[in-house]
Amino acid sequence: MAEPSLAFLAQIVDEHPNPMFVKDAQLRYVLVNTALMAMAGMRHEDVIGRTDHELLPEATANFYRASDEKCFATGAAITIDEESMVDVSGERRIIATRKVPLRNADGAITHLVGVITDITARMVVEEALRLSTEELEQRVAERTHALAVAQDDFVRKERLAVLGQLAGGVAHQVRNPLGAIKNAAYVVDRRLREAVPPPFATAEVKDEVAQAIAIIHDEVQRANRIITDLLDYARVRVPVRHPTSLRAVVEKALDATDLPASIAVVRELPELSDLALDADQLQGALFNILRNAIEAMPEGGTLTIAAELRDGACVVSIEDTGTGIPEEVRSRLFEPLITTKSLGLGLGLVTARTLIEGQGGTIACVRPGAPGARFEIWLPQLAPT
Repeated sequence: MAEPSLAFLAQIVDEHPNPMFVKDAQLRYVLVNTALMAMAGMRHEDVIGRTDHELLPEATANFYRASDEKCFATGAAITIDEESMVDVSGERRIIATRKVPLRNADGAITHLVGVITDITARMVVEEALRLSTEELEQRVAERTHALAVAQDDFVRKERLAVLGQLAGGVAHQVRNPLGAIKNAAYVVDRRLREAVPPPFATAEVKDEVAQAIAIIHDEVQRANRIITDLLDYARVRVPVRHPTSLRAVVEKALDATDLPASIAVVRELPELSDLALDADQLQGALFNILRNAIEAMPEGGTLTIAAELRDGACVVSIEDTGTGIPEEVRSRLFEPLITTKSLGLGLGLVTARTLIEGQGGTIACVRPGAPGARFEIWLPQLAPT
């Protein structure tokens, strides 16, 4: 009965489209089908009666032997989910192998049957699906981030627009009373200088009144500066671009600042192609940044203004040697009403950013900490030469 049973099993195995084999308890091949021989590039007579160690490299044979022995020892089916091999044509394939023990009438394990499945195509599809999924997830993440940035930018602009309308109205309402206070102070000062009978004409009284008037003038000037910042922020217009000399704009911005003698100015402004920009708006933006830099150096220091061509853009840098920017406000540096000054609304950098971005440029604080701070303005639109 054994030989007909083996012959019948051999016929079934050989007809199976998947590569198959049968091994005995000594782990010798007793049956192999045509599909396995075609994959391995061997003949039946070269394999039957031999073990893996007689046919394959030692590392591969040891790997197969370990799973075979486990199948015989446990009596359980063994599955090798994924394995790489090179077929007779030299092509690398990915295979999965299922090994099942065979028992005799007494229940003893006498053989094991192995069935090999070529999963190369499936793995290729799975890898392509994985890459597509990762790419899709990346695109979704990028789009989500872009939408979040756009939403934040929209909310910021909406808030700035409302603040600008409010600032313009408040500034106009406050400036008129300040003008009246200033005129009244001049009248008092002029009258004080005229011959007034004692006790009002004493030197002591005159000094006290003069000091009070000086305080009035200083405070009116400060208040007017705040109002000017409000109006500048509120009335940003659409830029009108013309060929612009960067050197001339920088010099005008410097001339407009109250530059102490204790601050040295270093200019590193090479000859560059003219910029197609709104000179007035660029000057206003530079003035705000320069003013901040000067105020950051109350004891004096060095203010460096430089320009260079970088990556197809003109990069203007403003650097000071002052106290730097406090860490608690660095992340909100370009938000309105964020300031470290006792008097001020924190609109200077916001206005500068609006003026620069309106012309297609960008501004960033590239070094906020001591010594000093460094701002960079990128002006990408170069005029044709």
